[in-house]
Formats: sequence, structure tokens, C-alpha cells
Amino acid sequence: MKKIIRAGLDVLYPRRCPVCDGLLGKREPLICRKCAEKLEFLKQPLCFRCGKPLEQKEREYCGDCRKIRHWYERGFAPFSYRGIMQQSVMRFKYGGRAEYAGFYAAAVLEYGRELLSRWRPEVLMPVPVHPARLARRGYNQAELLAQKLSELCGIPMESRAVLRMKNTKAQKNLSSMERKKNLENAFALVKSYKPPERILVIDDIYTTGSTIDGMAALLSKNGAKAVYFACITVSPGDSF
Repeated sequence: MKKIIRAGLDVLYPRRCPVCDGLLGKREPLICRKCAEKLEFLKQPLCFRCGKPLEQKEREYCGDCRKIRHWYERGFAPFSYRGIMQQSVMRFKYGGRAEYAGFYAAAVLEYGRELLSRWRPEVLMPVPVHPARLARRGYNQAELLAQKLSELCGIPMESRAVLRMKNTKAQKNLSSMERKKNLENAFALVKSYKPPERILVIDDIYTTGSTIDGMAALLSKNGAKAVYFACITVSPGDSF
């Protein structure tokens, strides 16, 4: 019965490759063969704090992490936010391609398995979106990613503990200072929720860390001992 339902859904809603957006074959469950052959994970040298690509091997931290005192401990993403992966994440975020979440979660787990086993997060917590934006978009892409990742690794997801109180401007066109100001008092913790000691925040894109820091500050001030993050992509910029 499950096979029949799956076949019917594939006809009505054909599965697409999360990288090129082409139709997937029966033996291509997550990504098409051509994209699987050419797509690569990020490699060292990477910023020790945020996982952003570095231009100089002798440096341990990117320009942002040398200048900013982050609230989070460390984080990572398997891909750089440029080229085909930038286009992929934009379709996932704004183009209704919610089904990409399965591939992204598998990539995050494969790339970050060693770090996750070392950090031992007790809960996955997606960055929330404001209700108005959720109504327009139809889903929270970070929550979809966290849900799929939870299914793969067994770490529970908590998506209702943190609320988005401000319908903030889109971060992509703002400077570092504007991003920080844009997110002031943007998040609030549900009063009945007590954060565990180790939390992994989930989002789609990491640029300067202002969104992750907003979440980490809130959780740390309410009892969390260590907040980490995992994203799909990180910005390739390495300012000095």
C-alpha cells in the first residue's frame, strides 16, 4: 500500500533534485547522479568558530569571528552559500521546494557527524519565523530541516519554545550592525520552557551570525550552558 501511495504522489508531485531542480529517477532518492558527482562539501581551512571558508590557512578565525564575541560556542554548514547551492536554498526558502529538506538534513548529518557526537546536543531548535511571514511562505524552512534531521539522528526537536516577536526586515541586504539592530528583542522564550544545557540551533543560511547569536543569547540567559548551530550553507566572505 505504501508503495502504491508513493507512486501516486510521485506522479502528482514529481520529486526534484535539490541542486539542479531536475526530476529525480526511481533510483535517485535524494539527489540526481550528475549533481551528486560534482557537489562537494566544504573543506579546510575553515573558521574554527563558524565554519566559514578561510582565504589564509594560518588563520583560525574569519574576520567576523575575530571582531565579534558570539553567544554561541561553535557551528558548521556543509556547503558554501554561492552558485548552485545559493540558488537551491532560495528555491527551498521562497520557491515552495519544501521537499529539499530531506537531502539537506542528510548532508548536515553526514558532514557534521563527528562534531555532533562531540557536542552531544539534547535538542534541535529551529530558528522561528514570524506568524505573518509563515502565513505567506506556508512553512518554516528551518523547522522542516530540523524535523528531518531529528528523524535521522534521533535528537528531539523543539519548535515551540522560542517565539518570533518582531516581523523583522530580511537580513540579506543589511550590514552587520543593521542585522544586529534588526534582531533586537526579536525572540522570546515561552515562560513555561526551561532550556536544556546543550542546544543545537538550526537555520538555513549563516552570514554574520546575528540570527544565531540572538537565539543563543536568549537561551544562554535562561539556563543553556552551550549553544551550537548547524546550517545548510555559510557565506563565503572572509573580511579582514
